[in-house]
Amino acid sequence: MTSRHKKKQRGVALITVLMILAIMVTVAATMTGRLTMSLKRTEGLIFSQKVYWYGQASAELGKKILDQNFSDSRVVSLDQLWAIPDMVFPLENGNIGGSMRDLRSCFNVNALQLPNQEGIPAVPLRQFQNLLEALGVSEYGAQMIAESTRDWIDEDDSNDAALGAEDSFYQARRVPHLTADNLMTDISELRSIQGVGPKTYEKIVPYLCAVPSREQKINVNTVDIEQAEILYALFENELNISIDTLQNLLQDRPISGWANVDEFLAMPAFQGLLISAPLKTQLSVTSDFFQLSGITEFADRLLAIDLTFQIKAQTAKVIRYQSGGLK
Repeated sequence: MTSRHKKKQRGVALITVLMILAIMVTVAATMTGRLTMSLKRTEGLIFSQKVYWYGQASAELGKKILDQNFSDSRVVSLDQLWAIPDMVFPLENGNIGGSMRDLRSCFNVNALQLPNQEGIPAVPLRQFQNLLEALGVSEYGAQMIAESTRDWIDEDDSNDAALGAEDSFYQARRVPHLTADNLMTDISELRSIQGVGPKTYEKIVPYLCAVPSREQKINVNTVDIEQAEILYALFENELNISIDTLQNLLQDRPISGWANVDEFLAMPAFQGLLISAPLKTQLSVTSDFFQLSGITEFADRLLAIDLTFQIKAQTAKVIRYQSGGLK
């Protein structure tokens, strides 16, 4: 074998070794990548499980607070444990924080599902329009929003009023969609309603809620002092009660609230006024729906949690649970 032939063999052997080395490096890199992905996937699953159980802890904690409240008293007021804002409870490697809201302290837009009576707008529709006008929305805009909201949640596909909006209106939008034809599950649906722009939404949404019921009940013990417009809307204009009068009334509210509706209506502000039976049934000193909005913190990650509780037989039950929206 000549020296030249030997050199060629050594060259082929070197190339073969380099090719094998390149393949091994590629395989190693691929395995490392897959291992990294597997570790991240496992980490994600562990995080999801942690978040789930932290969410369950939030639900159980909220339930215990409400159960304790209703075992002590059926009257719901702002001096009770559930009403403490921004509560924080430490957990291993994290914590749960949040606030609870009485969903009977705000105007329930789902009450608008009640139909008109012999051509006369239903009471909740008129009250909603009153509230919107009290918050600075024009009379025309308030009528449009009120009627469109009713069309959004009613079960038919026909406009009940001139300024309402049904499927045909929303299908003509840049991003077509249909009306819900059912009760709102979240007040954020209001952003899709005809006439509700971003500024209007931000202005009115603190006064509103979407209770999973057509019943309109306002707890006079938990209405915020700065939101007397909610009560003003219920009393309508013919009773001639001003927002300032109602705000002063809320400022003078007993620490533990009024014991019953009759005690509330016995206040001097209502002397000489004829309070109708239907209006009286809309007032309450207890509540049956609460919302817990919280943040779960775990391993430097934040996750929003939103729960709705319903009170039945003085016992709280979670009827809606949402988590997501990293903050």
